[in-house]
Amino acid sequence: MKRKLIAAAVLGMASLGLAATEDIRATVHNLSTYSNPAQGGTNEVCVFCHTPHGSNSDFVGAPLWNKPIDTTVTFQVYGGGQTTGGTAVDQPGDVSRACLSCHDGVSGVNVVINAPGSGNYDPNGIYLDYRGSTQPWRMPFPFAVGKNGAGGNYDLRDDHPIGVVYRGDDTNPPASLKPTNTPITGWNIAGDKDGNPGPTIGDLLRNGKVECVSCHNPHLNAPRFLRSGDGNNNSNLCRTCHDK
Repeated sequence: MKRKLIAAAVLGMASLGLAATEDIRATVHNLSTYSNPAQGGTNEVCVFCHTPHGSNSDFVGAPLWNKPIDTTVTFQVYGGGQTTGGTAVDQPGDVSRACLSCHDGVSGVNVVINAPGSGNYDPNGIYLDYRGSTQPWRMPFPFAVGKNGAGGNYDLRDDHPIGVVYRGDDTNPPASLKPTNTPITGWNIAGDKDGNPGPTIGDLLRNGKVECVSCHNPHLNAPRFLRSGDGNNNSNLCRTCHDK
């Protein structure tokens, strides 16, 4: 019995070091779970965001994007445009706008420009059945990070800044940020973004900036889609970048 307990403990500790796997089917981002093909919906998983043909060629924030998206929308940003450390907070980058095309609280989660099948293309958007509705289904607060509790839209003032340059390589980095070449372990990271042997903090950035995908992977079967895979236990995710 004692050996079994020890073995179980070892396996449990080993699992903490394993990065979560990508399997969107097992997550709440599998929107087909709430879509009925008999009522104008679909059982396809990927189509709510991506399409192999007829994608939105004007949007480069995500591959083969299947949603109309207005990249001219202006968001209210953290700190009124500046962090407490003096770093400018820009508008969300396109990779973050891909996330916000569902999570802004305004856009329809169930809108696509190329619905499954042939002849179901509309650059302005078609609404698939979602939760029994073929009208725009808008994500509610707090899951819509761009819609604050007071009902305001396009409001990111109460969220971690995105579109913000990561200044960990400064002589005196703000917010106690660690250098971009700091190695990180146990994270779900695809590819080498910064050229340093890695993975490193720099691999989490997009064009040197913190964006939604720096911390989240929308396909990841992990708590809150966090790349750290552990749901930010003991604030490990925060302390990966902030030397606190």
